[in-house]
Amino acid sequence: MFAPCTMVCMQSPTRLLHGGAHGRPAVLLTIAMAGWGTIGLFAHGADADPVTIAAWRCVFAAATLAVMSIVIGAFRSSRFTRRAVLVTLAGGAALVANWVLLFAAFDRTTITIATVSYHMEPFLLVAIGALIARRAPSARSVAWLVAGFAGLLLATRFVRFDGLAHDGGSFVGPLAGLGAGLLYAIATLLAKYTDGIHPQVMTLMQCGLGALVLLPFAGMLDWSDSRWGWIAALGIIHTGVLYWILYAAARRLPTTTLAALSFVNPAVAVLTDVLLTGDLPTLEQFIGIAVIVASTLAITLKQEEHNGRTRHDVEVAA
Repeated sequence: MFAPCTMVCMQSPTRLLHGGAHGRPAVLLTIAMAGWGTIGLFAHGADADPVTIAAWRCVFAAATLAVMSIVIGAFRSSRFTRRAVLVTLAGGAALVANWVLLFAAFDRTTITIATVSYHMEPFLLVAIGALIARRAPSARSVAWLVAGFAGLLLATRFVRFDGLAHDGGSFVGPLAGLGAGLLYAIATLLAKYTDGIHPQVMTLMQCGLGALVLLPFAGMLDWSDSRWGWIAALGIIHTGVLYWILYAAARRLPTTTLAALSFVNPAVAVLTDVLLTGDLPTLEQFIGIAVIVASTLAITLKQEEHNGRTRHDVEVAA
């Protein structure tokens, strides 16, 4: 059932994206973001513990990425320096741990709350970047970070119009989602220091590491039960094929478009949650999600403006 999508995505990124500077890449990235919005649905369909889902996702993803890397010659074009390999593996540890926590979040709370908590990642990225640079973020960025956190409190219903929630157990899921976002932010930052290794090969190495580490603690799949197909889809489609589209499309789109399209993911997650449970988000959750969307866009656009000024200053100096 995966063949049509796989055949499309096995084309070279250049051929896949012919037909407009931003039009087709934007459509393809929208498809990828929408696909990632269904991860919670597939995790529920798998009906397995978080470690088992993450471990076998790594197995199926590694097999898919290995085939793709051979087809496009990614191994031949990669340079494996000691530093790049070590950073790739460190990033892989963060990426795989992020998957375990994300599946744990889906297991302990709704798809909507888990996804919204996870999408605090842009704010965490700003905070970690400021620590690394040893430079405090601007007052405007801090204000948007605080607004985003307030939005998270509303979206996860920690804060309600009738006061604070009292059930401490209900926060395990959101905290797992937040932890997953933190680990993904770390993996994203480490990926900047993997020069020379092709993105597909980098992800293949990381999934291989995840499989080696997690499989001893994972349950075996029941091949006579169709539920293993949900996990296979997470590896083949959500990791192999959709990462392929991301790498191909992201390079051709401006940051503003990337920021806007990133919200297709939580939007689809909310819809799948409604289809799965029949429950609509509350007014507090809608307001919280809207605040997080506005805050993320503000921080992303501010970063692009800063990068644009930096490039201009360099050109003038040159």
